[in-house]
Amino acid sequence: MSPGCRVMGLFLVLLALFQALPVAVEAWRAGQWPDTLTDWLRLALLPGALWLYLRYFSILGCRQCGKDDDVR
Repeated sequence: MSPGCRVMGLFLVLLALFQALPVAVEAWRAGQWPDTLTDWLRLALLPGALWLYLRYFSILGCRQCGKDDDVR
């Protein structure tokens, strides 16, 4: 993946997370589900954005961390 695409992907995933997290926290504190359709749509972004972040951008999903490229 080119660095430009990686930066744009990270930006979009973080944008989705920053849209969804306040709605999730507000619903959790209030103890009730969101009232409006836009809040539901923002809340629906949360699982996908979390998965994408953990899979592709977090150190927990790093596929190259465990590989040893040195041939001994």
